Amino acid sequence: MNQIPGTENGADHIAALWAEVLGTGSDPNLGFLENGGDSFGALTLSTRIHEETGVEIDFLDILESENVRAVRDLVRSAADSS
Repeated sequence: MNQIPGTENGADHIAALWAEVLGTGSDPNLGFLENGGDSFGALTLSTRIHEETGVEIDFLDILESENVRAVRDLVRSAADSS
């Protein structure tokens, strides 16, 4: 399990998973759907985040996210709650 997001390199790690799912040409300042993401991609990202951090994020929250920072904040908040 990697470092929990919200610590030193956590934000970069979430951005890397975002790019892994959406492609390296994705814009981290745009929402998941705006980047061409779909429900399968959101489920994939949710699964990858859980595999890498142990934190569970609902794929619907990823679909509705404004940008990668919003996803990072979701992960950080969920990690703080556990």
